Amino acid sequence: MKTAVIGKGKMGRDIFNHFFQYDGEFVLICRSQDDVEKLTNTFEKQLKKMLNRGYLSEVEYDEKMKSFLVSTDYNDLADCDLVIESVVEDLQVKQNIFEKIESIVKPECILATNTSSIRLNRIFENCATKNRCIGMHFFFPVKITRTVEINRTRFTEQKYVDIVRDLLIKANKHPLELKEEANMILSKMLLNLISEAYIIYQEKFLSIEEIDKVLKENLVTFGLFEIIDATGIHIILESRENFISERYEKLYEPFYIKGKQLMEEGYGGGAGNKGLLAYEQEHPLTFNQLDENSLCDYKQNIVLRLQSILINELAYLIENKYVERDGMNEAVKEILGFSEDPISMLRGLGEEKIKECLLNSYQKYQDKIYQPLDLTVLGS
Repeated sequence: MKTAVIGKGKMGRDIFNHFFQYDGEFVLICRSQDDVEKLTNTFEKQLKKMLNRGYLSEVEYDEKMKSFLVSTDYNDLADCDLVIESVVEDLQVKQNIFEKIESIVKPECILATNTSSIRLNRIFENCATKNRCIGMHFFFPVKITRTVEINRTRFTEQKYVDIVRDLLIKANKHPLELKEEANMILSKMLLNLISEAYIIYQEKFLSIEEIDKVLKENLVTFGLFEIIDATGIHIILESRENFISERYEKLYEPFYIKGKQLMEEGYGGGAGNKGLLAYEQEHPLTFNQLDENSLCDYKQNIVLRLQSILINELAYLIENKYVERDGMNEAVKEILGFSEDPISMLRGLGEEKIKECLLNSYQKYQDKIYQPLDLTVLGS
């Protein structure tokens, strides 16, 4: 199978590097001849090291050297079986790429996008043959995380889903197949948690740093506010605009309003830029005071609130048959960085505690996202 990746940024390069470990032919498309020379030299040096250390035989080394091409020429995609676009999260850029390559690749070539926040139907709307279009959402860091979302559109044919699934399995990845209604579901669930964490911050009992500290000590690997600043506010806002529906509108609104303000005032986050943390440090709030016991209880409660909204949302997805229970349960733990999976959380906490927590939030905020669902669908 001949696989191509478009985009030499961190994700594109990592996706290419991962597949390059396995058998096949590979093409990496980048923008400048300087990139071509640098990346070609990098891959050649990697292979030479593997040869010198005995990881490759002379024959295997020669085959590997012939198996890849780094190029700026889209015509080099002509005989590819799969093309994965992994460039900046910009709708127009992605649309232009697929319009350009559709007339170059063969009719059975699968067209895939690694988008994490843009609706697939918008990316592929100008493609003439939409049945071969699909989402392949990899997660950072590619070499460690095994889950890859296979996001299908209403037009995607099953035969192309099967080809992508088999390729991922051979590449030691765990494919998570998702219907259109559940596209990029892990990004959506992260947005739910970020939005709930911001609502907690607005209660003015804990600072952003303190909330992240509590969550990292009790629930997740990375603080939710750390993720906001690392990802970039514009990506979070775009996710909200693309994922919004009546179910999530009220939950998403507070952080969306704040995010718009941050962008306007130059606190957009992302690599090397000031974000939400810097803004709040420079514009400090006056926090409500709690005694030591009450503060301890509050910290325990915010962990429970995030666990509850996560578990309830998973029940919603399974009840509506948007996702498969076991695969989604494991993917949530891995990709969102939880110390245990949601079903194990439910077993440890018990249904009554989760439902009581949700009802308390519902009474306070009158948002139906907190209405408890039938948690027995999780098999607890």
